[in-house]
Amino acid sequence: MNRLWQQLAIATNWPVLVAVTVLSVLGVISIWVAPAPADGPKQLVFLAIAMGCMAAVQTVNYLALGRYAWGLYFLSLALIGYTVLGGIAEQHGHPLPFVRGVNKAHCWITFPGFSFEPSELMKVSFVMVLARYLRFRSNYRTMSGLLPPFALTVAPVMLILKQPALGVAALFIPTLMAMLFVAGAKIKHLVAVVAMGLAFVPIFWLSGQKGVPFFQQLPSLVHDYQRGYVRGLFSKDPKTMREAGFQQDRALVADGSGGVTGKGLGVIPVGHSVPEFHNDMIFAIIGEQFGLVGSVAVLAAYIVLFAAGIEIAAATKEPFGRLVAVGIVSFLATQAILNLMVVMRLFPVTGVTLPFVSSGGSSLLASFIAAGLLLNIGQNRPLVIARDSFEYD
Repeated sequence: MNRLWQQLAIATNWPVLVAVTVLSVLGVISIWVAPAPADGPKQLVFLAIAMGCMAAVQTVNYLALGRYAWGLYFLSLALIGYTVLGGIAEQHGHPLPFVRGVNKAHCWITFPGFSFEPSELMKVSFVMVLARYLRFRSNYRTMSGLLPPFALTVAPVMLILKQPALGVAALFIPTLMAMLFVAGAKIKHLVAVVAMGLAFVPIFWLSGQKGVPFFQQLPSLVHDYQRGYVRGLFSKDPKTMREAGFQQDRALVADGSGGVTGKGLGVIPVGHSVPEFHNDMIFAIIGEQFGLVGSVAVLAAYIVLFAAGIEIAAATKEPFGRLVAVGIVSFLATQAILNLMVVMRLFPVTGVTLPFVSSGGSSLLASFIAAGLLLNIGQNRPLVIARDSFEYD
């Protein structure tokens, strides 16, 4: 225990700890005003478990944890695959144990009293296994050498799309690109990959649509309700505002109605009309209660967290630790930015949670494990007598 406290006292750890504390407290306060009385106490229990897991992750050197990266990756992949099979089996009237659909998605493995979302575990395991792979290779500096890292990414992304959870799947590509860039992949190769990805977008959008020649024969990668969210972003007609655009419209009104200082703790007359406000729209509830001050506090906490993560990555000479830190910051930053853009009606509804803030045990647990890994890397920087990580001629 004394060793843990000594590690927590390291200067680079305090910004991380303060940032996640501010975010978590604001999250619990906002969830407590939800219509279901049990949501607040339940989030406190999740928070206590998540903090315990963060402390546990810190007690073992991250290099030792890295040995289990491949096993954790394949376990996460198998669990996600099981939810996909559960969705297919349910459509045929033969549901699998512990898998039930919620809002047209089969993303959770459900046990008595709680549910678990395997894709949240995959976020952490993906970062670790990709860092592990890149640590011991340099072939990704060729175009063909990029295939294995992309294969490691495509496997979970395709399964998550089948759940479907489009927003979660979208988080993997920016993380992959950031880690490849830091590892030393050539810019021209990454630009070429991005260009190919953009060229695939029309196929991705049109596949499975009835009445579209050729594309209607392809398997659908985007569901009709997801297309509705995209159309709702650009439409202001009354029908859209009552249907696909309703959640974002009410969230934007709730967020803006708080003014500068907010309406006060628990006062959310507009927020109560926002569907799922304690999940992906919780930033709007913070804005209504605490106004611009509360919104700025959330943004400042994320800036501090990501800046501290970048500092940890920059100061870590050991390649695996540097890549894990970059991957964690990329994942959390992409998730936070995507969520905030949805609330601000700058991006279609994705269902992506706000890290450390939104309701839900799986998201909170994954976020705190990620923070624990950041702290672990910051407090266990081995002396490396060699040239800098990923230094190429």
